[in-house]
Amino acid sequence: MAFNQTTLLLSALAGAVVLQPSMALAQATSIAPPSDEPAARERFNRGVVALGESRFAVAAALFEESYRLNPAPVALFNLAFAYRGLGRYLDAADCVRRYLQNPGNTPADRVEAARAELVTLEQSIARVTLVVRPSSAVVTVDGQPARIANGVIELDPGRRVIELGLDGFRSERRELQLASGARDTLSITLSPVVDTARLRVEPSVPTARVSIDGTFVGTGAIEQRATTGVHRVTIAADGFVTLERTVRVGGTGVVRVDAVLQRPRTNHWLWLGPTIGVVAATGLSIGGYFLWRELRPTADPPLPPDRWGDPVF
Repeated sequence: MAFNQTTLLLSALAGAVVLQPSMALAQATSIAPPSDEPAARERFNRGVVALGESRFAVAAALFEESYRLNPAPVALFNLAFAYRGLGRYLDAADCVRRYLQNPGNTPADRVEAARAELVTLEQSIARVTLVVRPSSAVVTVDGQPARIANGVIELDPGRRVIELGLDGFRSERRELQLASGARDTLSITLSPVVDTARLRVEPSVPTARVSIDGTFVGTGAIEQRATTGVHRVTIAADGFVTLERTVRVGGTGVVRVDAVLQRPRTNHWLWLGPTIGVVAATGLSIGGYFLWRELRPTADPPLPPDRWGDPVF
């Protein structure tokens, strides 16, 4: 079952959406599963009402949900007008392009009207030619990745914030107020970051060896210039546990690393067993000696006088 044919064509004049009763929207022919279609139709009808009342945010949400439930071309086409009412010309043009790729069972004159609407939308999009040095800089518009093609950014009219960033360079920020269909050129050269920050490492052991990012830099307390970013500091000394720290260095100031090295922990169980064995063996030896003294055989007792016999001269 398809959506009922609507007798309204929504178009924009001077930035406002008005209704043209004499032109009809295309009737949708894309059918969703029966369980989803009533909900899609209900949201579509509510979206048409919201669009007629210039409640564009509500209309856009309803048409988005309707199209998700049942991807009917008419929902996509109406979504384009809701986006346009919100000033989202880029999204509106994208919806019309997708609609033209699959207009369904739409009369030819309605398809031509959609093509004319796409031309109007594309003429309303602002375009800024961006010249950036270095060219590898990352560009965002209002916090989102920029749409750049052949050095040109396509933007919705209005206030836009363009930011550029690249490791090793200072970030740049520009605010633009763009009129509908504006054409402009923006040239930005990023400045290299001059690293004035320093990294100081002070080990508790004066003979400790200090390495930064895997490169040996000295023994004991050291201080040197450091580039902006994250660095790995390693402190090692004979007889002590090696210590590793990760530090973040900014463009200025001194980052200090106090490294207190610890002796390795001794496992007392490794020597406790042999010690107990020695003590036990010693105890057994002493005890055995006294027991032997008590049990050893003694000399024969002397004979009584009457058994002595005659003396021998």
